[in-house]
Amino acid sequence: MSRRDHGTHSNPGPSVAEVAAAFTTLWRAGRFQSAGDMYWANDIVSFEPDPSGDVAGRVCRGIAAVRARHQDWFATHGIEDLTIDGPFVTGDRFALFTDMVIAHAGRRTPHSEIAVFAVRDGKITEEIHFYE
Repeated sequence: MSRRDHGTHSNPGPSVAEVAAAFTTLWRAGRFQSAGDMYWANDIVSFEPDPSGDVAGRVCRGIAAVRARHQDWFATHGIEDLTIDGPFVTGDRFALFTDMVIAHAGRRTPHSEIAVFAVRDGKITEEIHFYE
């Protein structure tokens, strides 16, 4: 008998392509927190560059820390004119290329970013953001 016949096969959840498509649709709609709430794993690790450009400088571990960082950022910043290329799926990862205008403190600043996401069992376990 197969493992499935013995009930030991777990449901891995949606595929990487399905997660990537749904997550990207939410981002395009400006629903960033909803995308995270739906797809971030409890043990997610998120990397963002610090002002010096060192990606290891700003690491959040765990869903509570990542949610808090997003909530803090969106409390004082807005995103306008968002365009997204992707998702580009390879193996257990997908990437998004984004261009946007960040509104903060009365200023509007153009911003481009590449974000790479790792998926396991239908959840995003790691996100790495690249920008200047």
